[in-house]
Amino acid sequence: MGDHASPQTDSLAEALTELESTDSFVPACSHKGHRARLLDRFLKNSLTALHPHEILELLLTFTIPRCDTKPIAKALLAKFKSVSGVINASDHELREIDGIGERTIGLFYLQKDLISYCLREKYEKQSIISHRKDVEEYLRFCFGQRRDEYVATLFLDNANHILKTEILSEGTVNQCTVYPRIVFDKALRCSAASFILAHNHPGGSVSASEADWRLTERLYAAGKLLEIPLLDHIIITSQKVLSLREMSRWPSV
Repeated sequence: MGDHASPQTDSLAEALTELESTDSFVPACSHKGHRARLLDRFLKNSLTALHPHEILELLLTFTIPRCDTKPIAKALLAKFKSVSGVINASDHELREIDGIGERTIGLFYLQKDLISYCLREKYEKQSIISHRKDVEEYLRFCFGQRRDEYVATLFLDNANHILKTEILSEGTVNQCTVYPRIVFDKALRCSAASFILAHNHPGGSVSASEADWRLTERLYAAGKLLEIPLLDHIIITSQKVLSLREMSRWPSV
């Protein structure tokens, strides 16, 4: 990002400083110059120049005009523990923070979806088998921070490229129902040659439960009969990813 600084960058920062210095709309909330300095530091040195609360501060300046966003940023970090936790928080959780409204929630959702979109662009052009770490990164970002449990399926073509990613089920913590009939119906609709199952563990445990193994065995057996094999069952938490295929209990060929 360092090479992005330019006369236009300086002009943008100066314009923002001037706007804040003449702002009289909400005098009690004026925060002269600080926003411009945050923006200038980011444009010249990227996010590495900012502390976590400053990253959130900078984001908030785009939706909360003429007001000191530092207290809101620190309140968000105190509740959600990390920038990733904030971006992945639900709308009703975000609304519990004073100062967070519809536009800010929309911005956070946009950030999350934009990152997901970029990751999807990256791995959809690659072989998932040769670049599984990229897929794990995408799955961890999408599901690792969720409070409720989600089950997703990645449908693949004959070259092991992603055809489609679908949420199969959403539920409360420790309870999320998956019906094999629905999985294979979706697989047939997109002409999938194989598929990977993925779900998150909101509690942070990366170990497979007995229910996880039973579902894996049912889908593996059905996939073998229908010639749409289950290639892996991946469990995601915010920090780790577990591949059941790499475990000794994985069904034999």
